[in-house]
Amino acid sequence: MKELLLKHLFPDDDPQKDTDRQKEARRHTKQPINTADDKQFTQDEVRQLVEVFKDKKTPGPNGITNEIVKKVFQAIPKIMTRLYNACLKSGHFPEKMEDSKVPNDSQTGERRRLRPVNVETN
Repeated sequence: MKELLLKHLFPDDDPQKDTDRQKEARRHTKQPINTADDKQFTQDEVRQLVEVFKDKKTPGPNGITNEIVKKVFQAIPKIMTRLYNACLKSGHFPEKMEDSKVPNDSQTGERRRLRPVNVETN
């Protein structure tokens, strides 16, 4: 019974059975979002995120630890911020950025909306 319910709630994804609306939605998800009004990330936004990275975490596949990311940001914060703004401008973010965090606004302390950034390597 439980398996039947799960199958009903979460059917297999079969593009061949898509409705016209589903086909359109699938097509839109494959196109890069091209918005000319994206605000660049600030150095403060990137700094806030880097500061909360947990030390002593296992490095990712690239071998870079969070401690290294913190040191790199301390040494070259402008370049690191420009790197993430280049990702924003090109619309290309590594898959790991799906685990992004949303920084707080440095002046109001409120969480920013729709401004996820991730430079974390865990």
